[in-house]
Amino acid sequence: MSRKNPAERQLAELLERGTDDHYLDPVLYDFEYIEQQDDVDWYRALADDHAQGRSILELGAGSGRICIPIASAGHKVLALDRMPAMLDHLEAKLALLRQAGEQIDGDIETLVADMTDIPLPDAQVGMVIAPFNCLMHLYTWRELLACFREAYRVLEPGGLFAFDVLLPDLEWLRWDPDERHAITSFQHPRTGRKMIYSTNHEYDDQTQVCHIRIYYDNAVGGRLRPRTAPEHTVHLAHRQIFPEEARMLLSWAGFELESHTGDFLDLALTREIEIQVVVARKPATD
Repeated sequence: MSRKNPAERQLAELLERGTDDHYLDPVLYDFEYIEQQDDVDWYRALADDHAQGRSILELGAGSGRICIPIASAGHKVLALDRMPAMLDHLEAKLALLRQAGEQIDGDIETLVADMTDIPLPDAQVGMVIAPFNCLMHLYTWRELLACFREAYRVLEPGGLFAFDVLLPDLEWLRWDPDERHAITSFQHPRTGRKMIYSTNHEYDDQTQVCHIRIYYDNAVGGRLRPRTAPEHTVHLAHRQIFPEEARMLLSWAGFELESHTGDFLDLALTREIEIQVVVARKPATD
């Protein structure tokens, strides 16, 4: 029986925090991404085109930013996430929308589970989606392959698997890990307090994981105070997934690649692209 050395234990703790921290406050999470819309429109259009009358499984569904609009368009969505607080928030939002008279023609069923071990029978859904970097919380190629194989298993023959992850930006990954970026003043949506948001990050070449720190400071005078500890720090860990790695693992899992483009605009992958968008298909016959 192997035991982790101190460095391995420290990395494991960092990765655990990096998987959970950002999703412990669903209200703040929703506030931070309220203007994110391109992916919503793209996944909803994909569902309309390829999953009419078939169930859709969303991996890393979180608070429902993607799946609620898809359900509103008449689809049945199985919303899977490992964070119960996020799924509870999703269900509360859905209930409020219905109470307000919003037309939700489809349905959402939540599943608390890990995306590498999906609690569904084989060939159960017509489409699997993994939006907004959720696959970047799989920190080894083995975990990513396990997820791809599970997506393949639960898909009906001919079904689509679609996901998006950041395109690794080698220049950004090398930024000074001590310098704060994206400094933004905001009012906390739950407490009403005036805060300052900022980030920095450090890239680990050995693991391909970028460790992002999100700082929340008390807004005094509207600017950061030097040498003052932040009120709260969130750790976010993202493993960088390079294009050829994604294509290789999809092939190993049995998928046929349909498209691999950029920024939800069907663009070629160049250094100007931020997001790689992938669509793969389970063959109609194995």
